[in-house]
Amino acid sequence: MPLRPSLVLCAAALVAACGSFPQLDAVVSDEAWASDYPALVPAETLRARATARPVSADGTTLSATSPAPEIDARAASLKARAARLRGEVIGEADRDRLNQTIEMDEDEG
Repeated sequence: MPLRPSLVLCAAALVAACGSFPQLDAVVSDEAWASDYPALVPAETLRARATARPVSADGTTLSATSPAPEIDARAASLKARAARLRGEVIGEADRDRLNQTIEMDEDEG
């Protein structure tokens, strides 16, 4: 690629990167921008909140399907994924193969 077109392309990319996106900024309310980060709570607390039955205006307990099985399944899935990520990246046989010295003949290299 000749030098001049590549300079024009780089300048255009820099100008485009400096633009703002007001339509994206308007999505978040001023209260949300001013608020603190949410507190981190233990999973047991979240599970207790999820399994609590809501109470109606007259004080009776409403029946609701509990999302606890979905939460437990999601937690198990995330734990299994984390366990897979902690595993070895390369197996021992591959590591041994990569650590072998390559011998080249004098006429090859």
